[in-house]
Amino acid sequence: MRRRAVLSTLATGTTAGCIGGILGLSSDDSRFSIENDSVPDGLPATLSATLVSGATAEHPPMLRVTFECTAKFEQTIRFGYPSPFSDVVSADTDGSRLVLQYKPDSNDRRDGCWQSGHLGGRGTTERQTLEPGEKSQVEWAVLNYAKNESCFPSGRYRFEDQYSVGGKTYSWGFWFRVR
Repeated sequence: MRRRAVLSTLATGTTAGCIGGILGLSSDDSRFSIENDSVPDGLPATLSATLVSGATAEHPPMLRVTFECTAKFEQTIRFGYPSPFSDVVSADTDGSRLVLQYKPDSNDRRDGCWQSGHLGGRGTTERQTLEPGEKSQVEWAVLNYAKNESCFPSGRYRFEDQYSVGGKTYSWGFWFRVR
């Protein structure tokens, strides 16, 4: 009888993980999860944001954005810098903000919370030529904005970026959820 219960639990956990991957969900089973947009029609790529880890005393929550070229021939893509994702500030409907930071350090942890006091901006773009199957990736630390009323307020935070290929511009993004 216990064997069936164990096998049932394993099957349920495995199925849930597979469904999460199919639906574009990424979670570290803590307070944080990511929901990816579908890739825009015509964009010769796959895109995904995944949660690498939750917050610990050693580092803030970390996420990775991956852009993979799916074209039959090499493509030159214009990205924001750093590629492949450069939208670094998001706001929830209540005005709370989260900030993506490229290289966090221990000074970003204050009063037990990983936070940033400044909101970075866009500016620089870069062009990369990718072969079919070639990937571009970036890892971001997710920081609480220091002026929020609490550390990582619950909500859904939207991050979105643009990609230009062959004279066309596409938008793609994801939702970062804090429970």
